[in-house]
Amino acid sequence: MKISIANKAGFCFGVRRAISMAYEERKNSGGKPVYTLGPLVHNPQVIEELEKDGIKTIEELEDHEIGTLIIRTHGVTPAIRKEAIALGYKIVDATCPLVKNIHDIVKDLNEGGYYILVIGHSSHPEVVGIVGQVEGECSVIEDVEDAREIERRKKLGVVVQTTALWPKFLEIGSVLIEKAQECRIFNTICHATMERQDAALELARAADAMIVVGGRNSSNTRRLLEICQSVNPNSYQVEYAHEVRTDWLDNVNTIGITAGASTPDHVITEIKEKVIELKG
Repeated sequence: MKISIANKAGFCFGVRRAISMAYEERKNSGGKPVYTLGPLVHNPQVIEELEKDGIKTIEELEDHEIGTLIIRTHGVTPAIRKEAIALGYKIVDATCPLVKNIHDIVKDLNEGGYYILVIGHSSHPEVVGIVGQVEGECSVIEDVEDAREIERRKKLGVVVQTTALWPKFLEIGSVLIEKAQECRIFNTICHATMERQDAALELARAADAMIVVGGRNSSNTRRLLEICQSVNPNSYQVEYAHEVRTDWLDNVNTIGITAGASTPDHVITEIKEKVIELKG
């Protein structure tokens, strides 16, 4: 049996940076509470480890002892930031720099009179934060069908969720360029996301079975699973090692493992060790 781990898998720069910032703030908090508004990253093991260290995830700003609020990697709207400051929270901004870049692009497009279109999932916290940067109306679209429904505009500005699929972005973009007299489309898919998608695709094509490791609420992990399943139907997602099933490994000689950008290295190792145990 051969087990291969994708050459690009697990933590990206933005996630490592956010987790490091969280632990550093906790160390220097002087015993005052440290919170994240929503999970810092979309991975259950990371959140469990942060909670053990006293970094608590909250969903609302009110009804908590005031302390430090760490802004998650996905970013927040300006309104949320202002509310937190007004309540007295110390703000530590762990927004991924690539997400911040999208915020800046959107603000510039907004000031330039462009109608803003965001390609992504409207309920995803990153997209919610992006939309919050826009003054006035904007639209969020998820697929080509949504793009075809967009009414023609004089000036159209387009950004995309960092974890989107590259082929899907190209397909949607080809529709949108016909929807405006002037259309500016920015490829804001994260480079690390694209590297992980390419590596996962290559490995899934070569393996008999593929295991994708990461949080079920992680958009980039779900995209990896979609990519793997598109070329290898024996592709499965797990969060924890105990979820790996023996029947997935029946008549399998080569197993590929990849992981979302918020998956710790030790979890990837645990999955590999579980596969070895089950195949042994």
